[in-house]
Parts: sequence; structure tokens; C-alpha cells
Amino acid sequence: MAGFFECLGRTPFASLLAAIMVITGTCVFCGTSFKALQLIIVGVFNNLFGFSLNWLEVLQVMFVVIGAVMGCFAIVLLIFGFLATGATRSNIYSGAKCIMGGRITAAFFMIISYILTLGWLAMSSVAMVGVVVYAAMESICNFEIYSKSAQELTDSKYCFNLTRFGVYREEKNTDSVCDLANVRALCNKVTEAGPLFCVAFGATILIVIGMIHFLITLAANYTRIKISRELTDYRDAVEMEELDVHSTEKKGPPPYRDASDI
Repeated sequence: MAGFFECLGRTPFASLLAAIMVITGTCVFCGTSFKALQLIIVGVFNNLFGFSLNWLEVLQVMFVVIGAVMGCFAIVLLIFGFLATGATRSNIYSGAKCIMGGRITAAFFMIISYILTLGWLAMSSVAMVGVVVYAAMESICNFEIYSKSAQELTDSKYCFNLTRFGVYREEKNTDSVCDLANVRALCNKVTEAGPLFCVAFGATILIVIGMIHFLITLAANYTRIKISRELTDYRDAVEMEELDVHSTEKKGPPPYRDASDI
């Protein structure tokens, strides 16, 4: 039972929680954003509008790379949290050079975490764009397609035009969809991809919260490593003082000498 509590004392629960949040958020973000972009690229732009967006395909690959990098970074920060917690910190960061190395490592990780936090805040803003576009498209589809009967759709002859969203093409007839079946297919793809964009946006918020947790734990670990040297010196001084007291007690007081003996 004592070993169990000792193991709990060496567990960095704050770093563990932050790592779970970052890894989970990264996996969810990469999976949902990759699938949503695939639906939009292939199902909408390639099949319905007849053109491809290479930068969106590059963005898909970047999401996978970002997920792998963030997962590895979260694992590294978790390992550092284990090394800087409880008795493990006293065993590893005991010497002056080890303490200095630990402080430099903690400061380096804090800088990287701060930069990544700002990056994920920017990523959440980009993901928010997808949510806003989905909300606008969902409103258009509900009003123009889903709320009308077949006869009303035939009479309205509605055309969806990309210029409403500021997208202009040099080629003619590549920025609008007028066929009823294609417009309905467009709305179906948007309805399928939209919730994925919303989940991806929520995942970015989760990652930002996890990175903030990492920043807090790194700052705390930096302070603990910084004062561990002082605590070690104080502990050594107390032990030396106790040894001097015990050695004095064992020797006993100096023998009494009478003045007549001098």
C-alpha cells in the first residue's frame, strides 16, 4: 500500500491531464478536419464546380504532420513532468549542473509551449471560419432547398454562386451550380462536412486549454527545480549540524581541572 501511495506521489497529474487533453484534441482535430476537407475538396469543388484547390490538399497533409508533432511534444512534456515531480526530482536534479540543465529545459519548453499556444489560437480562428461558412450555407440550404417542395424547386430555378462568398473564377460557368440535383448534392455535402468543422473547432479549444495547463505546470516545475538546490544545501547543512551534535555528545564534556593542578 505504501508503494502505491509513493507511486501516486511521483505522478504529475497536472501534466498527465494536459497531455490527455492535447493528444485527444489533436487526434480529433486532425481526423475531423481531414475528413471535412476531403468532402469539400472532392465532393464539392472537384465534382460540382470542376476545379481543384491544391492548397487545400496541402493543408490536409499539414494537419496530419501537425497531429504527429503535437502528440510527440505532449509526450515529451509529460516525461519532463514525471522527472520534475516528487522524489524523482530529488534524485535527478540533485547536482548544480543537473539543476541548471533542468531549469534551462523547463524554460525552453515554456517558450515552445507559449509559441504553440499562440499558434493554436490562430488555428482556432481559422477553424472558426469553417463554422461560420457552414452556418451560412446551412441557412441557404434550409431556405432555398430543404424547405421547398419539388414543384417549388422546379419553378424557382435556384443557382448557387460562389461569388456570394467572394470566390471568383476566370473560367466561365465554374463559379455557379444551377442544376437542382447538383445543388441538393452540394447541400448534402455541406450538411455532412459542417458538423465535422464544428467538432474540429471544439478540438482546437481543447488543445489551447491543454497547452495553458502545460504552461502552468512548466512554470511550477521551473520554480521547484530552482529551489531544489537551496533545499539540498539546507538539508546537507542540517545533517552536518546533527552529526556535529551527536559527535560532541559521544565525546562528552571536557574533563574538569582544578586550579591547584596548574
